[in-house]
Amino acid sequence: MLEAHGITKRFGATIALSGVDLVVHPGERVAIMGENGAGKSTLMKIFAGVYAPDQGMMRLQGEPFAPTAPAAALAAGVSTVYQEPAVFGHLSVQENLHIGRQPRRRFGSIDRGQVAQQSVALLESLGLPGAMARRRMDSLSLAEQQQVLIARTVADQAKVLILDEPTSILTDAEADELFRIVDQLSAAGTAVLYITHRFDELHRVAERFVVLRDGALVGEIREPDREQLLAMMGGGEGTSKLEQAQEAGSPTSHEVNQDGPAPTRTEQRPASDTEVVLELDGLSVDGLFDDVNLQVRSGQVVGLYGLVGAGRTEVALTVFGNLRPTSGRMLLHGKPYTPRSSADALRAGVAYLPEDRKIQGLFSHMEVGSNLSAAALRTLTRWGLVRRGEESALVRRWSERLRIKAAGPDAPITSLSGGNQQKVLLARAVSTEPRLLMLDEPTRGIDVATKGEIHRDIHDLTTAGMAVLVISSELPDLLALADVVHVLHEGAMTATFHRSDATPDRVLRAAMGVAA
Repeated sequence: MLEAHGITKRFGATIALSGVDLVVHPGERVAIMGENGAGKSTLMKIFAGVYAPDQGMMRLQGEPFAPTAPAAALAAGVSTVYQEPAVFGHLSVQENLHIGRQPRRRFGSIDRGQVAQQSVALLESLGLPGAMARRRMDSLSLAEQQQVLIARTVADQAKVLILDEPTSILTDAEADELFRIVDQLSAAGTAVLYITHRFDELHRVAERFVVLRDGALVGEIREPDREQLLAMMGGGEGTSKLEQAQEAGSPTSHEVNQDGPAPTRTEQRPASDTEVVLELDGLSVDGLFDDVNLQVRSGQVVGLYGLVGAGRTEVALTVFGNLRPTSGRMLLHGKPYTPRSSADALRAGVAYLPEDRKIQGLFSHMEVGSNLSAAALRTLTRWGLVRRGEESALVRRWSERLRIKAAGPDAPITSLSGGNQQKVLLARAVSTEPRLLMLDEPTRGIDVATKGEIHRDIHDLTTAGMAVLVISSELPDLLALADVVHVLHEGAMTATFHRSDATPDRVLRAAMGVAA
């Protein structure tokens, strides 16, 4: 049904996929597995027309397949349902089912009778209540919204259905209903590609299990063997094309593997003789994470690791005042801490570097200096006016300290490389002189040299006494940086490892919810 050969995709210096081959047959259900950053979602987005591959070719039912947009992939028969349903909430179910392909009357007006009739028939063919057709989409549960989107793939006569973590937001009963519908589509000949991190559902979702690691296909098995899959995902079994290139001494090995060797800490930070800067005690936010307990001490790096949807970023956003806890407590320097906003958190000495620098971090229409000084403006302002001399001195000091490569403070922020943009955001966070610094994916999507520089900057900050909480999907980096690693799985803390006992295999197992 679908063939992919030699698929390679780069994002700047980062190679997300390297020479991936995959063949999927009609009616086959294939689970695509791998830890964060393995390349699963990138590969699915290439199939879905979101990205175009830099190299490689694809075929759909034997014919060349090169969608230039999601609409083109959908028209060809490749449909995707993402983890969070994307719907028109203010429209009815039947209107959502017919968006872009409404039946028309003689003079071009929409035939609403046909829309209603076809929608009821479609829903009932999948065992769903026909009465659902007239309900507004935003009145449905997330599970029901997913069912409607899958029904639309039936209406579109999808040849390939891609499901990206579809059960992460569902109850067990809702997941069973999803599996029933997927079984029905598979039996009718639709090929299903299924991204999941949940080992407890593997036997139910697929008959073949394909593993990606570091952007390359490691291998596949026919049985949902947890031990074998974990070994393949964590590097204990199989050899990726990236590793083959390195072992062969390829001159492009650093170009292929942008992770490179992560710098290691020379010594374990004190575990008990420094001040506890942040303490979380039974912290919970309904629907996001539950009963999180951790401490971050002065001069210490504490890591948070988990797979997609584990709740890592949400913990940081709660500490930064963007989310309200529903239970538990936070202590800062031993005193109750209840920030009502990020401004409250900054005033209390807490800084946060967000996960997505382009959307959440950068002011893309402004220059380097204004981006760097933004968080410290309250300390640079008198009578409502910014003291430009002090601002320039602050920008110059942190640009030099973090070795930011830019034409000058007046250069557009968009003229910098991704790594130097990230350094500007790091400088913005530390320019407020926080006692607690939270870094969410601090080295994502940057080259290996800049990554090493940021690691050294983090070391320097902790040496000066700063407490640092690092969230990262790049497990080797996190293990190299952190004194303590806390692991989350589906919103619950499943394990805590100190540097001496943290291994990739043990951390990955905890992140998968698998007992050691």
